[in-house]
Amino acid sequence: MSADLSAYAGPSRPHHREGGPVAAALLTALGLIVAVWPLGAVIQPGHWSTGVGATGGTVVVAGFAVRLFTRRSPAWLAIPAVPVVQLAVGAVALTMFAARQLDRGWVLPTPEVWHAVDMLLSTAVQEIRRGVAPLADSPALAVAVAGAAGLIAVVLDLVLVALRVPLVAAVLITALGVAPMAVVHEGTNPVWFIALAIVYLVFLHVRFARAGSARTAGAALRAGDPAYAAEPADRGDAPLRARRLPAVVIGTLSVLAALIVSPLLPLSAAGLGIGGGSTTLNATLNLGQDLRRPTPVTALTLISQDGTPPYLRIATLTRFDGSTWRPDQPATVPLSQGFGDVTAPEGVGTHKTKVTVRTAGISGSWLPVPYQATAVRGENGSWNAAADNRTVIAANADAADQNYTIDTTTLIPTLDQIRAATASGSDAPAELRALPADMPAIIAQSAREVVGGAGDDYDRLVALQTWFRAGFRYSLQTPVADGFDGTNVDAVARFLTVREGYCVHFAGAFALMARSLGMPARIVVGYLPGTATDRRSDDGRVVYEVSTDQLHSWPEVYFSGIGWVPFEPTATRGVPTAFAENSGTGSGGDTTPSLGATPRPTSSGAAQDPKNIDVPGSSASGTSSPGPLPAAPVLWTILGVVVVLLVPALIRRLQTARRRAAAGRGDAVAAWTELRATLQDLGLPAPAAESPRARGARLVRDRGADAAAIQALVRAIERASYAREGADPAAATDLRPPLDAIRAQLREHVSRRDRVAAVFAPRSLLGARLLAASAS
Repeated sequence: MSADLSAYAGPSRPHHREGGPVAAALLTALGLIVAVWPLGAVIQPGHWSTGVGATGGTVVVAGFAVRLFTRRSPAWLAIPAVPVVQLAVGAVALTMFAARQLDRGWVLPTPEVWHAVDMLLSTAVQEIRRGVAPLADSPALAVAVAGAAGLIAVVLDLVLVALRVPLVAAVLITALGVAPMAVVHEGTNPVWFIALAIVYLVFLHVRFARAGSARTAGAALRAGDPAYAAEPADRGDAPLRARRLPAVVIGTLSVLAALIVSPLLPLSAAGLGIGGGSTTLNATLNLGQDLRRPTPVTALTLISQDGTPPYLRIATLTRFDGSTWRPDQPATVPLSQGFGDVTAPEGVGTHKTKVTVRTAGISGSWLPVPYQATAVRGENGSWNAAADNRTVIAANADAADQNYTIDTTTLIPTLDQIRAATASGSDAPAELRALPADMPAIIAQSAREVVGGAGDDYDRLVALQTWFRAGFRYSLQTPVADGFDGTNVDAVARFLTVREGYCVHFAGAFALMARSLGMPARIVVGYLPGTATDRRSDDGRVVYEVSTDQLHSWPEVYFSGIGWVPFEPTATRGVPTAFAENSGTGSGGDTTPSLGATPRPTSSGAAQDPKNIDVPGSSASGTSSPGPLPAAPVLWTILGVVVVLLVPALIRRLQTARRRAAAGRGDAVAAWTELRATLQDLGLPAPAAESPRARGARLVRDRGADAAAIQALVRAIERASYAREGADPAAATDLRPPLDAIRAQLREHVSRRDRVAAVFAPRSLLGARLLAASAS
């Protein structure tokens, strides 16, 4: 009998001793690669990937080295030594990487280094909050990602190897990987999900294979307890055979659930706002998803002192690389210092007014404000003012539930004054005229054909504006159906051919065509002026309502002496820019240019008439009230959560069914393993050092288990453990009745809460060391 046991225990010991540190390093490295892989979708290629390799690789190698040198050390020293050394070595690696980014000579982390890293992290947070994916690589972002990669490696190593909780590691990797894909909203990445499935299977496979290592069998030999060595859950070959199917099923079902449910979750293209009740502001041109909402909701309400609702801006976008318009990152000062005064050239009139805004269905890092804002009052939280583009950016605040008032001063040039000003000859920075090298010829060619022989820059731009509004059609669906729902140069070229699209296509095409004519142009993201309601303020002014489907983008062109002048090329939206022959002068009088019936200047100098604003979903009376919360997104979200929550329960049911079927054929190992799993699920003690006979006696004594049923299982497992090879198989009997009887009696002796937890959160699927800790 002793020789048989030695043969059983022997193969596990060398495998565990020689392969442990290598397997730990490979598992951690594999998990880290899959976790950071999706970052390539939200950060442009650059030094950040080098930082990930430097810090993450250093942490992985450090873990390998510590385990190699502490293999024969006591557990109380070997286990905590790994994360401690990893953190120390990772800090050195991060210091050296940061030094390279900042051209410093740092090697060891010092207070000066930590201060610099802290500043870099703060800068990276601001870049992330203000930027649009894919973010440009920068020293701050590279250091932040490198530091995060090092921490992820430490956590994965701790969870996978020290605690042996592979499911927790898999959930962590999934969360880290899905977040970037949700931000860019480009759908699921099948290749990444296949890699994730492989990681799931490898994690679970290695965990179950290592659970029966020499740690337990060797302990049995040293204790001289052959009955303990017969514990089937700790046999070197049993766990892999008995649990390979659950490993495959867990990985497969998890990946299928993610692939099926994640595309159906109502992620907002403007950010991570989920559901129909709120929009998370983001300075991007990815407005399509919010504009296509089946039921728009109220984003904000406003009251204008002069009775005319203005356009509201969130951010400006100047840099264009041929694929994406990137938001500006202007210098800022605390909002309390204001934006500075608006200086009017000699003879150019101004218009001053006040606008009060109350946000309702938005959140984010920008406050919608009219142009040109000079002061903001009443806001909550810490905000910064950007004088360059007159926007308001959060320092430590959120746009949700704000109520604030904006003072504005608008220049109102006459028609002759705007015609006399030059755009193509202005001294604006070169980047405001920059065009991508691969821009399709149709863009510049169309611009030249449209402007024809117009005598000045303003008339050229009005010709472009009229061409778009008269010859194109507003459509939210055509860009999706025809595959050009984007902002890259190919999408613009396709839009000019199809002549159907929505605001991002009109604004992007106009800006590129203006630049092709040598004029400085940029794009503004914000909201249309809104729709009048039947509500009134305390002083009798009309309350205007802006809904989520009034998200908008429009181009601006810079004129020397005048500044930025907005245009409205989007067909059937807003009111086209036009200036009166003579609008008068002054700084406080009635300086309204003549445009149609009773026009007034917008906050950015363009004329507008709120009666002409065409808002999808508006009622005939011109009001827009928020509809009920869309049912489909909520149901899909609930379904996704339910599917994820039920995966462990389903896996455990399949596991139980398979083991019971084997027990029906007399498989004592399967029956005893299922009994042990039941104890773990119910939160009852199931120590690994307990022999079958001792466990049976304890269950009869402490839990009221049926003595005959316990005796049947104990006899069967001892027979299976000690019977000679080739023993009479007729001795095998159906073990399901005693197994079912014992499981039912155990459930009766625990609380309802424990029974529910055993079904929906089975502890037997957790790692071996965590279970050992909970049982002790």
